[in-house]
Amino acid sequence: WQKMGLPVTRQDIINWQTKSTEYYLEPLYQLLKEKLLEQKFLHADETTYRVLESETVKTFYWTFLSDKQAEKPITLYHHDPHRSGQVVTSFLGNYSGFLHCDMWQAYGQLVQATLVGCWAHVRRKFFEAVPPEASNKSISNQGVRYCDRMFALEKDWENLSNQERLQLRQKKLAPLMEEFFDWCRKHKAMTLPNSKLGKAFAYTLNHETTFKHVLLDGRLVLSNNLAERAIKTLVIGRKNWLFSQSLNGAKSSAIILSLIETAKRNDLDPEKYLKYLLYKLPNESTLTDKEALSAYLPWTKQVQASCR
Repeated sequence: WQKMGLPVTRQDIINWQTKSTEYYLEPLYQLLKEKLLEQKFLHADETTYRVLESETVKTFYWTFLSDKQAEKPITLYHHDPHRSGQVVTSFLGNYSGFLHCDMWQAYGQLVQATLVGCWAHVRRKFFEAVPPEASNKSISNQGVRYCDRMFALEKDWENLSNQERLQLRQKKLAPLMEEFFDWCRKHKAMTLPNSKLGKAFAYTLNHETTFKHVLLDGRLVLSNNLAERAIKTLVIGRKNWLFSQSLNGAKSSAIILSLIETAKRNDLDPEKYLKYLLYKLPNESTLTDKEALSAYLPWTKQVQASCR
C-alpha cells in the first residue's frame, strides 16, 4: 500500500478493527448475549490471557455457550482482567437455568442458576492420582473405572430422547453414583488428605450435590467438554498471536471470535458472515433498534441464504 502512495500504519489497522467492532459488531454481540441468557442450558469455562497494557499479570478469557441441542446455538467469549465471581454475575446476571462448569468458586456466586459439575474433571483427578506401575486394582484406578462406567452408560443412551435418557439415569446412573460416593467416603478416611488421591476424594465429595445435578434433566450432560473445546479454540489462537496490546484489543478479539464461532455452529461460512455484517450494518440508520438488529442473527433466513 505504501508503494501505491497509501501508507497504512499498524495503528491504522488496529483502529479499523477496534472501531468497527465497537460501532457495528458489539451491538449484535450484546443481542446474542440476551438470546443466550434466554436459554435453559449453558456451558462455561475460562483460560488465562496476557495483555501487555493490563495492570494485572494475567487476564482471562471466558466462554459462555448454549448446549449441543440448542435450536439457536450461540458461543460467546468475554475478556476480563479478573477471574472472580463478579465477572460471572456481571455477565450472567440473574440467570436461572442450568450451567455446566468446573468447580471454580466464581460460579458459586450465581444464586439462581443450577450448577452442573463436570464428571470428566472427577475422572481426571483420579487418573492423575494413579501411581506409576499401579495395578488395575489400585484405589485410584477403581475411581477411574467408576467414572468410565458412567460415561459408558451415557454413550449407550446418546441417541435416546431426553425423557428416555432421564428415566434410565434414574434407574441405572443414580444408583451407580450413590455407590461411587459411598466408596469415596469409605476410602477417604484411610487416605492422606494432601496426597493426590486424598485431594481427588475431597474434590469429589465437596461437590457431590453439584455432580448429581446431571440427574435432574435428560438434556444435561456428564462433562463440560463442549465449553472446553470452545476455550481450546482461543488457546490455539493464543499460541499464534501470543498476547494483545490493550484491553480494548482483547475485547475486540473476543467479540469477533464470538461471531465466528457462532456462525460455525449455525452452519455459516464465518468469513462470508463477517463480510455481510460489515457491509450491511454500517448502512443501518440505527443499531439500537433490536428488531432491526435481529435481522442479522445467524439463524435468520436472509443470513442463512447469504452466508452459507
